[in-house]
Amino acid sequence: MNITRITSLGVCTGCGACASCNHITFAQNALGFPEPLVDENCVNCGKCLEQCVFNPDRQDE
Repeated sequence: MNITRITSLGVCTGCGACASCNHITFAQNALGFPEPLVDENCVNCGKCLEQCVFNPDRQDE
């Protein structure tokens, strides 16, 4: 699973926390806000979701 789970829910704010992954870049969405894009080399490691504050499954310490 990757950050597209969050963007597809429409709750991504483009904060950039998921950018710790080398497979994520940002582009403007239809409203002009930054949105993460996942490249084809993503292995679904979940690092991006671990950083996302909008991930409902995130385990905060």
